Amino acid sequence: MQPLRRIAVTVLEEEEGAYRWRLVELEGESWYVLSQQARSMKTYKAAMAAGLLELQKMIDDLDVGPRDEEPEPSKAKRSGPVFGFGFGLPKLG
Repeated sequence: MQPLRRIAVTVLEEEEGAYRWRLVELEGESWYVLSQQARSMKTYKAAMAAGLLELQKMIDDLDVGPRDEEPEPSKAKRSGPVFGFGFGLPKLG
């Protein structure tokens, strides 16, 4: 299972009585904005609740949390037996 993504819901107050949620993700030492609310709400509580709902939409299984998708196994193209530097097996006789 892939490790949990480090996603947080934050709320910005642009001016008094104007709150917007923002989803951010920690990658290394920096936070990056994943998405943010287009229109402001009147209360912090409403913006936080809307942000949590938006985060939940991103998660396939709320019991295990937000995770990166499992990498698909690579399908190596094989045309036959390979020897050395990929020249194929030597032919006998």
